[in-house]
Amino acid sequence: MNTPVTFPASAPALKLARPTSEKWAVTIAEERRRLQEDQEMLREREANLREYEGRLRKLQAEIEALRESAGPLTAPRTGTTPFTRPSSVAPFSEDPALHAAWEKFFRAREIMEAEQCHLRDDRLVVRDRYEEVIKREAAVTLREQRLEERESLSHGPVLTATTEPTVSAVSRITRAPFNMARSVFGGTK
Repeated sequence: MNTPVTFPASAPALKLARPTSEKWAVTIAEERRRLQEDQEMLREREANLREYEGRLRKLQAEIEALRESAGPLTAPRTGTTPFTRPSSVAPFSEDPALHAAWEKFFRAREIMEAEQCHLRDDRLVVRDRYEEVIKREAAVTLREQRLEERESLSHGPVLTATTEPTVSAVSRITRAPFNMARSVFGGTK
């Protein structure tokens, strides 16, 4: 019942085809040629970049010279001047009325921003006070209801001939500030 075990034959001998030395020499020569071409292209790019950097430095020096010669009136408030080429001249650059108008504009804008801040603060204060008035009104109304309950218990039921609810003098006096606040702030109670 034992079956014989058969082993595979030994591994085949692999023979890789190796290029000849002539092919290696051709391949290496081709790689050298490509590397030399790449190196030459990199040198050209480097020369172009150096030339471009020189032009940029020259333009930056011109811009700095214009900035120094322009003076404080022509420079915007941000501290940077707009780029202008030396050959171009900005229209109205020497007009004192234009400079004065710009100064007025900047000052008016600063004043407007300050007023907006004050207005926002005032609105917040008014809103807080309105909320306080509403809370106080609720507290006073609750006190009046408790007082009316106590009075009704001590005096007994009050019969009136009119169908309209009567408002006491005390409640009219205590509600007057709240009614005025409602009419000013547009409350809905």
